[in-house]
Amino acid sequence: MKNAMVSGMAVVAFVFLGIGSADAQTNPGGRPVLAKQLAPARGHGTIRVVSRVLQAGADMDTRFTQDGENHNPPVTWTKGPSGTRSYAIIMGDASVDRPEPIVHWAIYNLPSTADRVAEDQPKKTELDNGAQQGLNFQNMAGYIGPKLSAGETHQYHIQVFALNTRLNLDPAQADRNDIVNAMKDHVLASGDLVVTYTGK
Repeated sequence: MKNAMVSGMAVVAFVFLGIGSADAQTNPGGRPVLAKQLAPARGHGTIRVVSRVLQAGADMDTRFTQDGENHNPPVTWTKGPSGTRSYAIIMGDASVDRPEPIVHWAIYNLPSTADRVAEDQPKKTELDNGAQQGLNFQNMAGYIGPKLSAGETHQYHIQVFALNTRLNLDPAQADRNDIVNAMKDHVLASGDLVVTYTGK
């Protein structure tokens, strides 16, 4: 009986160590695992993501936060490779000590002809161009901006994905995990615009 207990403890210890090792590879330092890591692009295809009002590595304007007008920022990207049928955008806060980022925006099924999203999209599940907006961290459709304590700075990833399919998801129920899981093995190229925000 004693040997069996020792053996069982050894198995538990082995499994625990194995999980810790896997987490260290995918979630180093406790930082969230980004969508682009969970659904990598085939052949490491890339697209360039920019914004006329955001500069990579710099603080975003207050109007794109809950301290301001809470508008989504305008986002532009270069055309995806041949076979692109839709685009998706996921914006998340990567400066939190948890496995998943705080999701501020999840929009998918943007048409293959699209190369931008305008500022201040309606906060609803269905947009006029056929795109759909999933749930943010408040379980609401559309964009919600950052809200931080004064002087606190966080980093935000605006990730754009070129997909070889449209996603068959109900936007009223689809959160970031649903969208990422549906994108897996369908990402032809992706890009990431990284900005910051400091609380006021």
